[in-house]
Amino acid sequence: MNSVLHYFINSNVPQSVSYYESNFVPLTHTIRMSGYPHIVLGEVLSEVYRQAQKENTPIQLIHHCLDNSIQGVILPERSAGVYGFDVYDEKEQNILSILGSDALASVRENLETARRLFSEARLIHDEQEKIYVKNMDFEAANRLTEDRIDMLFRKNKSNRTGSEIHRFFGAATVNGNVNYIPEVTQEIPKRYLIKGRPGTGKSTFLKKIALAAKQAGYDVEIYHCSLDPKSLDLVAVRECGFCLFDSTAPHEYFPSRPDDEIIDIYQSCVTPGTDEKYQEELQKLQTDYKNRLSAAAAYLKEIKKASDAFDASLPEPDETSLRRVINTVLQTLFY
Repeated sequence: MNSVLHYFINSNVPQSVSYYESNFVPLTHTIRMSGYPHIVLGEVLSEVYRQAQKENTPIQLIHHCLDNSIQGVILPERSAGVYGFDVYDEKEQNILSILGSDALASVRENLETARRLFSEARLIHDEQEKIYVKNMDFEAANRLTEDRIDMLFRKNKSNRTGSEIHRFFGAATVNGNVNYIPEVTQEIPKRYLIKGRPGTGKSTFLKKIALAAKQAGYDVEIYHCSLDPKSLDLVAVRECGFCLFDSTAPHEYFPSRPDDEIIDIYQSCVTPGTDEKYQEELQKLQTDYKNRLSAAAAYLKEIKKASDAFDASLPEPDETSLRRVINTVLQTLFY
């Protein structure tokens, strides 16, 4: 059975961050499908997936941050990939995007509102971080990080130059929070589950691990927080057989394999009793944070509804033309 890796390269944050270039520019063969209706894109990508299964070749499925549908496919062993850009993507110019459509106007308006609410949620999260930052033992955090780097790379050195690739393992979608941590880590023997609180240095810890891995000559997969792309949530070094990830809500996991190991930054580096001391303030902030996310999710549903309405307004694709597009994509990716 061929291996399948799932992830996102876009998120619904205000900055409109995309890691398309990080994943597609290194490929030898790429196909950009800009402005294609979702029904056409879905048919094309389904055919690519079926062909990859038939040939038992590894495949990477790139999901859409709005509804978790498949938006792109990469065949790493063939250095080839195809990706579909949304009609309403601000950075893409296509004939459908300039049509006078109430549905497209609704998509863009609701997307702007959703992004504003996500931004407000992020600011509330920053207030939570401030509480823990002032109760952090940064010297202890530095020692914890340095000891872990020494343990991971003392014997792991490569003579070549390391590289990095950037992605998201999750997204806030119309169906709620989705993450692919189990799929991203399924073939990695050693997993370190990082516990902590906002502002306790989980992302800084991961950034230092990623830098050390690259400096040691390894290829590093870096997965960012979908709400705050400047923050890291997972680092994987497959050549060394390990990964580390933020295992707190909304992507909280506990050890489920014999070799899983917890790294608890809160226990090691935060003043004891901080949770209890600021319990009331933290609960209020958490309630406000969840309310903003819930409001943003409601606008994502409106975006999905308007996007589907726009697709429904388009004529059915001609079967002959659709088959021609599919054959061209398959020929480019596989042959």
